[in-house]
Amino acid sequence: MLPSGKETRKIKTSSRETVLTIEKYASDGVSIGYEDNKVIFVRYAIPGEKVRVNVYKETKDYALAEPLEIITPSPERIAAPCPYFGMCGGCDYQMIDYAKQLQIKQDLVLEVFHKIGKIDLPALTGVVSSGQEFYYRNTETFKVNPRRKLIGFFRKDTKFIIDLEECRLAMKDINEAMNYMRAQDPFPPHNFKVRSTSLGETTVNWVDTERYEDRSVYEEITASGKTIRYKISKDSFFQVNNSVIPLWLDKITGFLDESHSERIFDLYCGIGLITLFVAPFAKETIGVEIAKSSIKDANYNLEINRDKGLRDANISFVLGDVMEELPRLGYADVMIIDPPRKGAEREVLDLMMEMGPKKIIYSSCKPATMARDLQILSDKYDLKEIYLVDMFPQTHHVELLSLIVKK
Repeated sequence: MLPSGKETRKIKTSSRETVLTIEKYASDGVSIGYEDNKVIFVRYAIPGEKVRVNVYKETKDYALAEPLEIITPSPERIAAPCPYFGMCGGCDYQMIDYAKQLQIKQDLVLEVFHKIGKIDLPALTGVVSSGQEFYYRNTETFKVNPRRKLIGFFRKDTKFIIDLEECRLAMKDINEAMNYMRAQDPFPPHNFKVRSTSLGETTVNWVDTERYEDRSVYEEITASGKTIRYKISKDSFFQVNNSVIPLWLDKITGFLDESHSERIFDLYCGIGLITLFVAPFAKETIGVEIAKSSIKDANYNLEINRDKGLRDANISFVLGDVMEELPRLGYADVMIIDPPRKGAEREVLDLMMEMGPKKIIYSSCKPATMARDLQILSDKYDLKEIYLVDMFPQTHHVELLSLIVKK
């Protein structure tokens, strides 16, 4: 599906049309065409296609565009199942099948590692695909325009809300809650978040309703032979794809020694998602997190899982900044880092190298910052394995998981 043109963009635009041949995929869900040697980034277009586009933002160096007509479609193009695709900003790749999406993501990761990290990889170690291509997200934050009674997501590169009746990425209970909110009188006054769990809980946060409580939820994850229960507070982070989380955790625990003799630090640990799974495979495990609400959840999660194989594990959580707390913790055989999208601070990476764990397990949702950080760490560490973990089908986003070992 192509943008209908019925909704005008709420940004300053160049608003002109041109015809391009799409050359290649690029990062951030766009493809590239050229006009008089000028780069035009085009959304929802496939290399090899000839397209008539609307150029909606332009600088002297590049322009952004969206297709108005696919003049010569690629044989790889399929019909997007979502009627909002090309308008709603949530998805990038619904016009191609899932196997091709995974190949595109692999190729772009290799390109980013070459350009930013100066790391040339012949291929990734492997790909962990999603068991669900649609209806996989366990949380969504919906944008609200109460004056126009709109609930949905921003159109790409705008603050204009595309009104939705269904998001094909969100779990079906989330869609049900979203439409319940749409029917309320008074209409929701501001944005709200919906969480749904495999245990059948669905909550609406930041807005009071009769049907859905504004509260924490509980989730259970089974991986590596363990089932762990988690309390997730309203503002705490949790990975979004329940079908992929266990596979990701299996890879992480698979990086650990079979002797279970390692001392492990889980940095940026959040509510303890990774910490509690690696603890049974370690001599001692310490999670470090700066957010008070997350550490509160982490300690609570430790207590409620004492009867699930964690009774004898040596686990603790530390509230504080990673840079300040690391020097106080002593030696670690393994450091696990899953930092925010901006990556780890340079001072943290330098300190990690100074402390010299034999292994670093690095998970990241932004390939560019992981490539940058691994290039810094390459002074003392070799990249041993790297996996693309597809937490986010239909979008350009990826999770990467790497194991690096001390030289």
